[in-house]
Amino acid sequence: MIGESELDALLQEALAPPDRPADRGFVARLDRVVAEAERYRAARALLLRQLASEGLAAGAIAGSLFMLAQIPGLRAAIGAAPGLGWTALLALFLFWLLIRGRSAALA
Repeated sequence: MIGESELDALLQEALAPPDRPADRGFVARLDRVVAEAERYRAARALLLRQLASEGLAAGAIAGSLFMLAQIPGLRAAIGAAPGLGWTALLALFLFWLLIRGRSAALA
């Protein structure tokens, strides 16, 4: 009958990795994959923060426009020229694009 220490030695010898040099190409590929995954996570977090802040800004603008539309004189002006509202929103959007500039996340 085989003893416990002999069994451990036998299993260690049988399951040990073969003696050969490390595969440097595989290690380099794995390092690149890990680095790319880290960059992806960082970019995703940045985009989610940007999305949240821009959603908050859009909600604030929509709320402001809703409150402005409650003014009776302005409501009548919007009713008289419905295309003016869309033109004003387009101008506001273009102004926002100019102020925002090119984002670092999209560069």
